[in-house]
Amino acid sequence: MTTVNERLEWRYATKKYDPSRSVAPDTLSRIVEAVRLAPTSSGLQPFELIVVSNPDVRTRIRAAAWDQAQITDCSHLLVFAAWDDITAARVNMMFDLTNEVV
Repeated sequence: MTTVNERLEWRYATKKYDPSRSVAPDTLSRIVEAVRLAPTSSGLQPFELIVVSNPDVRTRIRAAAWDQAQITDCSHLLVFAAWDDITAARVNMMFDLTNEVV
């Protein structure tokens, strides 16, 4: 049986992307869904996920991100924007949203 640690040993940081290749839409959808379903300590997903595919926007982000080539070479940049605070109103909004969707 494969242990969790053995599964995690494959991880590595991507140093370069091939700008001529793109992540398929169904793969991107599965990634976004995995993020949505990932457990968090509060159960609230206290972040917004922004998928940036527009090359011009990625170029502007690159300028603010230490000129990292990966930002413009990737086909989709996933930006996790963490909440700056967790208020009762925000918690209630998330529960209301969950109730509407379910």
